[in-house]
Formats: sequence, C-alpha cells, structure tokens
Amino acid sequence: MKKKQFFLFLLLVTAFFGFYFLGKNNFFPVNLKLFTPQKIAQTYPTGTPTPTPTPKPLTFAEMNSLYGPCVRVPVLMYHHVQDMEVAVGKNQAALTVDTDTFRQQMQYLKDQGYRSVYASDVLNFFDQGTPIPAKSVLLTFDDGYDDFAANAAPVLREFGFVSTLFVSTGLVDNPGYLSWNTIAYLTAKGDVLFANHTWSHRNVGANRADVEREITTADNQLAERGLNSPKLFAYPYGLGSSWGKEILEGLGYKLAFTTRPGSTLCEKQRLELPRARVGNSSLETYGL
Repeated sequence: MKKKQFFLFLLLVTAFFGFYFLGKNNFFPVNLKLFTPQKIAQTYPTGTPTPTPTPKPLTFAEMNSLYGPCVRVPVLMYHHVQDMEVAVGKNQAALTVDTDTFRQQMQYLKDQGYRSVYASDVLNFFDQGTPIPAKSVLLTFDDGYDDFAANAAPVLREFGFVSTLFVSTGLVDNPGYLSWNTIAYLTAKGDVLFANHTWSHRNVGANRADVEREITTADNQLAERGLNSPKLFAYPYGLGSSWGKEILEGLGYKLAFTTRPGSTLCEKQRLELPRARVGNSSLETYGL
C-alpha cells in the first residue's frame, strides 16, 4: 500500500471510531432525527407567553395625590366649523365639524346643565384655589380659521358660551384665516380669549432654535395687541418636547394643552394638560 493511500485509510478509520464513541457517549448527535422541532419543544419548553397587562388608568384620587390639586373639566378641541360640503370641497373635512352639528353639540351642553369656562379659570384654581363649578367645560379652537368668526362665534354667543382660541400668529391675515382686525373685534366682545399656537404652526418637536423662535415670535405679536394674558399655549399637532416645555416656562407660560385624552386637569401637569378632539358625533360619546 502506498504511503498516500495508507494515510487516507488511517484518517477514515480514526474518523469512524471517533464518531462512534462520541455518539455512544451522547456528545454528538449521530441520529439527527432526534433533533426534530417536537424534540426541541420537549427539551426546551417555552410555555405560554404571559400577556402584558394594559395599564389601569389612575383614579381621580390617585391623580390628585400624585399631581394635584386636580379638577375635572372636559377640554374640547375644535378646528374648522363650517358646512361639510364646503369642507369637502376645500379638502378640510377631517378637521371640520359641520355647523349644524356644532349647534346641536352646544345645545346638548346647555340641556345637560354645562357651563363654559376660560382657561384662566383653570389657572385661578391651580394658583389660588378658586373653585370651578361642577359641570364646567372648556371650549377651545385651534389655528385661527376665519370660519370661527363666521360660524362658531355666533353659535357660542347664542348659547352664552365663552371660548379660548389658540392662534398661529404668522397665519393671521392670510386667506382662510382670521385677520387682526377681526381678532380685535372678537376680543372686544369679551367672550373669546386669544392665546399662543406658535408663529407658523410648527411642531414643537423641531430643533430647539426653531421652536424658541416660533413660540417667542407669537408671544411678542400677541403681547403687542394686548392678547394672551394670562399666557396660554396649545401644542401644534398635540406634540410636546422637553425643550418646548422649558421655553414656555422661561417665558412665563401658565398652562399648555396637548391632545392627550382625559378630563382631569392637575396643577403639576399644567404644561401638558389633556384635551379631546371633537368630531361630528354627539358629545355623549365623549363622556359628557
């Protein structure tokens, strides 16, 4: 036998006995059929995953203990109030409550014994302990669309309701938005409070320099016209940020509203208060 063939034979014999002894001592899986999915499941049982429980909402008492003093005041958020056919034509249906539906909603509030309050009433509760009557509601409008003056304000006045309008000041005097003259007229009526919604409706999650410029510019423009007193803010798109909150605190803002659901307003959450966006349905569906 040639030397090369001998070494090959020796290698095969060594491999044979190696696999035999290893398999015999269970060090190596000679029979691969033993490692089927079923066998693996039996050897390494995983059990049934435990579902993650949905966090239980805090009760009013718990909220009051953690973040109080607290008060229950539903905060309703509107954008456009106009005829739905007009809204569809303008591609604004998603942000529109039909004028007739809006009147029905205000009638419902009146019939159920609700009274409207200003955001400043909430502030007085936080800072001075001034009680807010039961069945109070805060009516807010975002962006400053011209249909507020044409459609919403007359209905609100008809029912004796007051409101807070968060305006993006850089959009004022543009087509589809309120003018400064109309804002002055509504302010003189004494039933609408105008507040800060940034200059151009910029997301407060943008970079800090842009956010500071947006909030500060609107703050100055409102102050020049004797508006936004006390200082109130609503986050565009409902989105906040840590630096947005810091900027508001630095400018002396007292309250700020998100779109986080809920109707419990707490002092220690005064710059991240909840609101409910209202659609074309009965206010009963919003817990009122």
